[in-house]
Amino acid sequence: MMRLSRSTILINLGRVGEGWDEYEARLDPNFADVTVFRTGRPAWKPGADLAGKSLLLFGEQGLGDEILFANTLPDILDRLGPDGRLSLAVEARLVPLFQRSFPQARVGAHHTGKIEGRTHRIAPFLDGELGSIDLWAPLASLLCEFRRTPEDFPDRTAFLSADPDRVADWKARLAREAPAGPKIGLLWKSAIISSGRHRYFSPFERWAPVLATPGVSFVNLQYGDCAAEIEQARREFGVEIWNPPGIDLKQDLDDVAALSSALDLVIGFSNATLNIAAACGAPTWLISAPGAWTCLGTDRYPWYPQVRLFRPSAFREWEPVMAEIAAELAKFAG
Repeated sequence: MMRLSRSTILINLGRVGEGWDEYEARLDPNFADVTVFRTGRPAWKPGADLAGKSLLLFGEQGLGDEILFANTLPDILDRLGPDGRLSLAVEARLVPLFQRSFPQARVGAHHTGKIEGRTHRIAPFLDGELGSIDLWAPLASLLCEFRRTPEDFPDRTAFLSADPDRVADWKARLAREAPAGPKIGLLWKSAIISSGRHRYFSPFERWAPVLATPGVSFVNLQYGDCAAEIEQARREFGVEIWNPPGIDLKQDLDDVAALSSALDLVIGFSNATLNIAAACGAPTWLISAPGAWTCLGTDRYPWYPQVRLFRPSAFREWEPVMAEIAAELAKFAG
């Protein structure tokens, strides 16, 4: 755990390559929260020749992390070349989106369970075929070779592809059913609430100046139970956050990608949906806590070059940054 903490400190200092090297401590069998990837095949190491090889990659950690760390997949496909084969084991809800985005790959759902208190992850869609895999790796390990500096992150607006027919359908529905004005998707919380994580998200009350922006149509992208916040916006701020019908924002992630791509702008904190929107190339404003290591020691968000970053000067000082977003949103609407 100390090595993992050190890795994120190094990354936050801009010593990104060193940080990723130390980030491999998450795979050390002495780490209490280690995930054991069961393949029986050799592990990929930086510098390995991938041309013509069969490579299995596992999504790891949370849903948003699986998307974030997929940043390197276009590079991997280039290295494998026309004779190589890529297999991707991702969270089941991501399979349709990843399969469309990487049609050259074979994409299936991973399965995770506990054995003697340890987390184990497998790729059951490859049962009986693992012997043909040359190398395997968890997605984040690829950063050790492909993203050693912030400048190594390509100026690539999108690496995931929403369904174009569903995008067109959502655009039509938004124009027909949602209130008039630019369509602004909102995200304000995470499904994971802990004392450590909670400080990265503002209380909903702090959104008041943003919600007061005239001439825009706010669209709910927040998964989970958010009825209380939507009612609070209506009651206290006089704002209707339009709830898109016919979509489960937690489960229908392929449709969430299409809805996000149909919006004029997505604003929110870093959760799974914001990562989907940004990875699909949607115009996105990210509200990030100061010192978030995923900024890689920069004043931008290298993972998604089109993302505009807003950060308070100190933890819990949300009022100034929300006022800034409100002012910028008024310009955007104008």
